[in-house]
Amino acid sequence: MLLQQLDNILSTLTQQAEQLDQQNRRRARQLSEQWFSAGLFKCRSSLAIDYVAETQSLWKQLQSTQNTNAKDFLAEQISQQLLALTTALNGSSLPVEGKDRRLSRQSHLAALHQQLVTYRDYEHRLQQRVESLQQQQDTEAAQQQEKRLNRCQQAIIDLEHKIQRHEEGR
Repeated sequence: MLLQQLDNILSTLTQQAEQLDQQNRRRARQLSEQWFSAGLFKCRSSLAIDYVAETQSLWKQLQSTQNTNAKDFLAEQISQQLLALTTALNGSSLPVEGKDRRLSRQSHLAALHQQLVTYRDYEHRLQQRVESLQQQQDTEAAQQQEKRLNRCQQAIIDLEHKIQRHEEGR
């Protein structure tokens, strides 16, 4: 059921991106290649459809991978990309050159979300290390890793607050 919903969302985004690209071609406008942060999308394009295609590619990769850590990372990446694409494609004004303030604000928010994905990956790996060291009964090393884990979790909380303030426009 959820898989079908995600396929439907990607299909809708593809249609919206194609319409946006077509409108821009008619108006002889170019999308800014700074539409999304470099950390959120690998592609740099003036076509919205290229960003949707990257998300579809990640979706296919997620469906075929067996590694749990890779699945978690890909799922978070897809989630962030879908959020950014939905926001951008449903926006009231076209993301064309000259809309720098809106673009930079959106790009900054996307970068914060990407940083959160990275921090959560660190947190997951640190939790695994702590568990492994506890099983090996290496209490000193486990305590060191727990301290790192606590600092990482505090950084995640701080970053989540920063994202929330940014989304509220403060």
